[in-house]
Amino acid sequence: METSLDFTHLALVAFLVEALIQTIKPIYDKETGWKLDKVVSIIVGILVCLTTNVDLFAELGFVVSVPFLGSVLTGVIASRGSNFVHDIFKFVQGKAEQQKQEFDGVG
Repeated sequence: METSLDFTHLALVAFLVEALIQTIKPIYDKETGWKLDKVVSIIVGILVCLTTNVDLFAELGFVVSVPFLGSVLTGVIASRGSNFVHDIFKFVQGKAEQQKQEFDGVG
């Protein structure tokens, strides 16, 4: 069971890293320069998460050694909008259901 939990955490970290990269990557284009709307969206997301102490990583059981870093990363993810955040929750819910089935002996 411990291996399954480790794999779930690894899959979740990979998913979140991909989300962060896909959010940060398009903020600058060699031809057009900085995309102000994306930069502002990221800044607003970070500020909202910092001021409200929203930390997705802590909620998912990850210990982040830098106290505010979880909120900053959560702000970057939140800047992608509600559809993406909903996708994260579906992913987490699916992994939790899979673990429950394995624990119950169904899967």
